Amino acid sequence: MYRKHHLIRPAALALSLVMLGGTLPAQAASDLSGHWAEETVNRWLDAGRISGYPDDTFRPNQSMTRAEFATLLASVLPDGEPAAQSPFADVTAGQWYYAPVMKLLGQGVVASDTQFRPGAYITRQDAMTMAARAFQIAGQSPVSEWGFTDASQVSDYAVSAVGGFIENAYISGYPDGTLRPLAQITRAECVQMLDGLDVVTLPGSLEDIMAQVYAGVDAELPAVSNLRITDDTAEYYLGLPNLNDVQEAVASEAQISAIAHSVCLVRAKDGVDVEALMETIRTSVNPNKWICVGVDPEDVVVVNQGNLILLAMDSELSQQFADSFLALDLDEAGTQPEEPETPDQPNPPSEEETPEDPDSSEDTQLTPDENGLLQVDGYYMDSIGELRPDSITRFADKVDSLAAEYLQDANGIYYAIVPSKSYFVNDRLATPFDYQTMDSLLQENIQSAQRIDLNGALELTDYCQTDPHWKQENLQGVLDRLGEAMGFTADLSTFTSHTVDNFTGQHGYGKDNFPSETIHYLTNAAIDAATVDNYQKPDVTTVYDPAALDSDSPYDLFLSGPTPLLTITNPLADNGKNLVIFRDSFACSLAPLLVEQYETITLVDIRYMTSSLLPEYIDFAGKDVLFLYNEQVINHSEMLR
Repeated sequence: MYRKHHLIRPAALALSLVMLGGTLPAQAASDLSGHWAEETVNRWLDAGRISGYPDDTFRPNQSMTRAEFATLLASVLPDGEPAAQSPFADVTAGQWYYAPVMKLLGQGVVASDTQFRPGAYITRQDAMTMAARAFQIAGQSPVSEWGFTDASQVSDYAVSAVGGFIENAYISGYPDGTLRPLAQITRAECVQMLDGLDVVTLPGSLEDIMAQVYAGVDAELPAVSNLRITDDTAEYYLGLPNLNDVQEAVASEAQISAIAHSVCLVRAKDGVDVEALMETIRTSVNPNKWICVGVDPEDVVVVNQGNLILLAMDSELSQQFADSFLALDLDEAGTQPEEPETPDQPNPPSEEETPEDPDSSEDTQLTPDENGLLQVDGYYMDSIGELRPDSITRFADKVDSLAAEYLQDANGIYYAIVPSKSYFVNDRLATPFDYQTMDSLLQENIQSAQRIDLNGALELTDYCQTDPHWKQENLQGVLDRLGEAMGFTADLSTFTSHTVDNFTGQHGYGKDNFPSETIHYLTNAAIDAATVDNYQKPDVTTVYDPAALDSDSPYDLFLSGPTPLLTITNPLADNGKNLVIFRDSFACSLAPLLVEQYETITLVDIRYMTSSLLPEYIDFAGKDVLFLYNEQVINHSEMLR
């Protein structure tokens, strides 16, 4: 089973670190001058994140006990549900460290045991282990590659944590080439270690303001992370073609949750028309940018204080985020530029100047209907727009970087592209998509994975009419292509087919008088016996979820729809074969057809899960790995985390 993290506010955003000791004012430590950690500690003092002792000392070389470190670490983590009772004989109610230890236990930061040893000095490896659990840090490289002369002293339970700190350069060891994992950790070393995690935000920075915004929302929120928005990602996060009018911007999205949640902060450049920039963001950002999840347009909220703009997209909490932002006293936000004079409005075109209605043209190009959908012979579909070459190469880089970092011990690595329905009418689109260039770029740039070509394995009639996805019962050609490369055979004629009548898919959601169709789902002995561990929906343990047919996303019948992480276990298999699929929603209906081929199939969706969390949840050793994505995701690969 996956370790379920409590839903928390952003770990690297909402930190308020108060060191054990007194209330020493900033820059008043008399014992820091010349100390190796002087600059870091003073920066934390200046930011108000730590304090010293009443005698004007910080005591940087003083060792910390396990109780002190637990209290320190608990103070930097947002509130979460604490453990109901203590399993430790030496941690009982009423002790000064009881509440912090229970908080860490409730969040899985410390392990349940009979003793906690609160008075013992904590070692460097144990401090890193606790911090790694708190901040979800894990390493992959073997101890022999760390480059420290005493790396072999690291205990087995601490290898992943210590490795993560080393690989991410959060620690650098000592000048003599040692790591000293069993040595006691000092107060200065604690600050230095945590400083590498970017837990200090300077007052007035976007990260600091974001932390204040989250702190003002009284709701259970997903664990999130901050990402700086660049020209390459401006369209995905803000709907802007570039950041020409933006001084800086940051986005906060869920680390591991298949939900539509995005909060962005934008600092506009001086002299920019803030109202106009806000309106561009409001009307241009895509509320369904995650593709498989989204928010209603009315849940896109954009507000400002001076030249600071907040964009919130959340199906329930957008206005709460906006209210929290507007309630902040942001003296550094700047003043709103004077409202520019309203330019003269151009005269409307005369009757003879009115552009011709595209639908009245005699050409055969497909144009969207009133719902923004293309229709061809009863099939509804979205247009995927023009090719974005930078996004294609970014996707290729993502595959190769994941392979290099996490998949070195995998059995085989493959990638396959699922064509959307518009692929089959591409020659009739007003703006055709350049599939040939996409394929060429992928083949030129993906060096780590074998290509499985699905072109020619499907036709338009193999897809649902009212939903973007393919029909499960029509995937024999796809199975043949995958099986040829990956070493299996599957025959759909041996499966049992179940009929679902009156199915209206995603394209018909919220639309009156939309047509319906019939779809099928397939079972066999392996599927019937299989169990599902779904990170986001732990109550659904079967391959198919019939209750979803009555929801607004009936295609979620297949594996309960979007989720960051899911594993299917087949108790009937004993062949030593296991599969991991990096995927979008098309894999939901394909994966069940592969159950009889593998002992386990793990589906991971890095649209909803930060890649750095992979080692904590998935062991790739000896497993086949398949990257299976629709070209829409590849064309907007900035959504992959």
